[in-house]
Amino acid sequence: MKKILILLLIFIFVLTGCGMDKIGYGEKLQSVANEMLEGAVDIEELLNQYSRIWSFSIENRAAIPVNSMMDHMGFDKEVIEEYFPINAAGNLSNDFSTNIYSLQTYYEGTGKLDEIRNETEKIKNKVSELNNPPPNYEKAYDELLDMYTFYEEFKEMALEPKESMKSFNEKKNSISSDILSKYKRIDTLIP
Repeated sequence: MKKILILLLIFIFVLTGCGMDKIGYGEKLQSVANEMLEGAVDIEELLNQYSRIWSFSIENRAAIPVNSMMDHMGFDKEVIEEYFPINAAGNLSNDFSTNIYSLQTYYEGTGKLDEIRNETEKIKNKVSELNNPPPNYEKAYDELLDMYTFYEEFKEMALEPKESMKSFNEKKNSISSDILSKYKRIDTLIP
């Protein structure tokens, strides 16, 4: 009788433990999705700044006064002087590629791009840890993988902005929408 009772207790403990693992898995999966969404918001802020400087540079048909760039981008004069080339007349170029590169250099110099790289690496590791999901989490995990793919594309756009302004903005908006869509699907698929 004691053996049966002990076996029954072990069986109950194993079942309870498995149930906690499944609950824990869902919480971990949701946590990773939340982190990706938060990271995507940060990346989108950078991408929006690239778009702003791109558009502002194209709209200005002549050299851009430092004060105009400060007002438009919200930077201090010291930031402009440190990261943007200023000509002999004290103005910035209206060449969008030069200004985008300068903005990228600013993000590199302030560590913002390293933060994005590091966060992406952490998220990649967390996604890998969720490999082999329990059967009732497989669809949510597949959506998480898709979300991660879009997140990676977003990261690459922040690290290396290229293409035309129109295609850059279209791609940015499309990926942003895809990330949000995958996040919502994950939220509905987690039991």
